[in-house]
Amino acid sequence: MSPDKPAQHKQDFVYAGKTQTNILLEIPSEQNPYISHKNYLQGYDLNQLVEKKSFTDTLLLLFLGELPTPAHSQLLERLMIALINLGPRHPAVKASMTAGVSKTNTEHLLPIGLNVLGGEQNGALEVAAAVNFIQQHWQACPVQTADEILNQAQSVELAGENHIIAGFGNQYGAVDDLCQALASSVFNPFIQQQSDSILAWVLRFSQQLNSANFGLLKTGLAAAVFCQLGIAARESVGLFQLVCAPGIFAHGVEQTHKPITAMPMLKDEQHIYQPK
Repeated sequence: MSPDKPAQHKQDFVYAGKTQTNILLEIPSEQNPYISHKNYLQGYDLNQLVEKKSFTDTLLLLFLGELPTPAHSQLLERLMIALINLGPRHPAVKASMTAGVSKTNTEHLLPIGLNVLGGEQNGALEVAAAVNFIQQHWQACPVQTADEILNQAQSVELAGENHIIAGFGNQYGAVDDLCQALASSVFNPFIQQQSDSILAWVLRFSQQLNSANFGLLKTGLAAAVFCQLGIAARESVGLFQLVCAPGIFAHGVEQTHKPITAMPMLKDEQHIYQPK
């Protein structure tokens, strides 16, 4: 070691004696301490939650630490219905379908699809980025914010599918009409009770983008609801995957009952590789 360089001492870490969580409290059985006699989820008796609360109530309790209002619970339930099936053209669903028709083990179909759904393009990472964007801008004027983004995009060549900002853009060169309709169904009951909500801001922001052939995408739809519910960007990643999981698995397992010839086989000349 060089004499003019001070010695570097490795930091000593003190590890916890046991795994720690604030989410679940297990009350051990008197007969066997390794068996739970009763569980408390965020302070609530799990048996009582089963008897008195819905799945969406309990899901929000799990992540937020307190039971939601009826309006918040209904909002999440509407989102879960809206995004239950992203459709076979979505890369995550297509990945599960391809795995299914090729007779991949059934237990692997959902993980394969969710792995693709974790991506930055129409995936969970885009949801997280959209959550950050909405949280940072929703108190500003939605019209002015949209105009500023559109002005910045004018100097960029826009063609094909474009995400002008995380969660907002177009699909196949056009506004996603279905997503706009779903947003109205998901948002409106909540907006009618709270007109100055984050959802109202997102809807107005998206409408301003429509004039330039952009609008809300499904990742932005999810992000808007998560922001309104108080769910942070990191937590939004897994929740988006959870919401979309049923459709991914349903399409994948459907294909397991079909011959491999049921899926188109692209010719070599149909494959296009474009290096970054």
